[in-house]
Amino acid sequence: MSIEVNLAITLQNRKAFKKILDSHSIEQINHIPAGFNNNILWNCAHIIAVQQMLTYGLTNQTFSIGEEFVFRFAPGTKPDGLYNEVFVNEVKAMLFSSFEQIQIDIKTEKFSVFNPFLTALRFEINDLDKAIAFNQYHEALHMGHILNIRKFL
Repeated sequence: MSIEVNLAITLQNRKAFKKILDSHSIEQINHIPAGFNNNILWNCAHIIAVQQMLTYGLTNQTFSIGEEFVFRFAPGTKPDGLYNEVFVNEVKAMLFSSFEQIQIDIKTEKFSVFNPFLTALRFEINDLDKAIAFNQYHEALHMGHILNIRKFL
């Protein structure tokens, strides 16, 4: 599958995440149901952070969003409090600004070096195409988490 197809899938994923954020109250997207460690908003922020790590991070580039945000929502983290409307709107905007920036950076061939990475599933990511493709799996996994959380709202 080409990088263009995978980017088209990313855009559809991001639209679906935003639609979920738009259709729930601030209380609902902050709610952590019993038995869960995170909420809808954390999952949306997390997919943005991981996309940055898989692309910019593995290519020795500066993240296209704030480093603090990336590390705040990196793997192994969890919500660190209740998020307000301002932050929700920032995440909604970042769903698309980070996508638009990676498209620009791919076209300008910003990603020339790639540091191979072995995922927890033992899948080796050794180039940008595989990083973008693996990101689709990761975003789908977190969409599943969000759909599961919604059952408990």
